[in-house]
Amino acid sequence: MSALRISTVTVTPVAFADPPLLNSVGVHEPFALRAVVEVSTDGGLSGLGETYADERHLAALRAAADAIVGADAYHTEQIYRRIQAIAAPETTIASGLIGDSSATDRVFSPFEVACLDIQGRAAGRPVADLLGGAVRDEVPFSAYLFYKWAAHPGAEPDDWGEALDPDGIVAQARRMVDEYGFIALKLKGGVFPPEQEAEAIRALRAAFPGHPLRLDPNAAWTPETSVTVARGLDGVLEYLEDPAPGIDGMAQRWPGCTSSTCGAACATGTTPATCAASSPATSANSRAGKWS
Repeated sequence: MSALRISTVTVTPVAFADPPLLNSVGVHEPFALRAVVEVSTDGGLSGLGETYADERHLAALRAAADAIVGADAYHTEQIYRRIQAIAAPETTIASGLIGDSSATDRVFSPFEVACLDIQGRAAGRPVADLLGGAVRDEVPFSAYLFYKWAAHPGAEPDDWGEALDPDGIVAQARRMVDEYGFIALKLKGGVFPPEQEAEAIRALRAAFPGHPLRLDPNAAWTPETSVTVARGLDGVLEYLEDPAPGIDGMAQRWPGCTSSTCGAACATGTTPATCAASSPATSANSRAGKWS
């Protein structure tokens, strides 16, 4: 197989309006900053990747773009080492959360995706086939509910209005289900006291008795608080996502936790059996990071 040398890399910043959504570190800014990465090769094939793009991260992306010119798009480990050599600074993502991945990993990620795109085009196969084959043809989507203000300071209210209590969350969910047909509901928590967010989950259960419910407080709670909430919502939540910070916090188990909801303090969506068997070594995130 002949090499596909990277000839040019274009990094295009994009800003789009973002509502005043609340999370554990504050509120989304009026614009979300992203970047589209296009990697072109001497063989005429190009691939696309996408990432966030605050000022520091954008500078690192542009430095990486220069560093990988001439590399073979098949040799992603060499590309990783070239990006590692630029010593990208630590940056926060748009939500304000860094996560467990390194700065190099976060800069490398969109370039890796673009190179996989190129490899798939060269082979005439979907990228999924390069990674072992697709597991399914369709993936069900969950509605993503947020506490939110009616508007950013000084701006006109948006047509979704505010959602700062259980009634507001239920109204937001109702519109999402009615307009888009979502069959599961996830609430971004870590904004209000845990019991207040638990009340919102109970209100969602009353309004949507057949929908799986998920709660993600963005690791804003202590392990003890996480288990208290999990016990209180036993039989209501499908799972509690990332309630406590760190692998050690997630891996803790408490006597009396028997449901998969209680087990979620160990790892997202686990059963008691898998939770009991997990450890920091087995539940660590991959280098490429985790889904949110």
